Amino acid sequence: MGKPRFPEQEKDPNFWNRWAQQTLNNAMTLQNLNKNKAKNLILFLGDGMGVPTVTAARILKGQLSGHSGEETQLEMDKFPFVSLAK
Repeated sequence: MGKPRFPEQEKDPNFWNRWAQQTLNNAMTLQNLNKNKAKNLILFLGDGMGVPTVTAARILKGQLSGHSGEETQLEMDKFPFVSLAK
């Protein structure tokens, strides 16, 4: 028993950067994507908007409009891409 042994290459951050880039490049070849370059990017960064808080907001919005709440969508639920950070 003892500490698990990791390959030496995994200790180098460049290994992970190269691996991520290769994974992305492989994924890009699987489908024909829009190759246009974006001129702008809009990034919404909501501080304090964890899953429980957003769920509570969604339920409240639904209940205020006379529904049970869970089926309601917030405007940000309609965005094509959303991510969570921990």
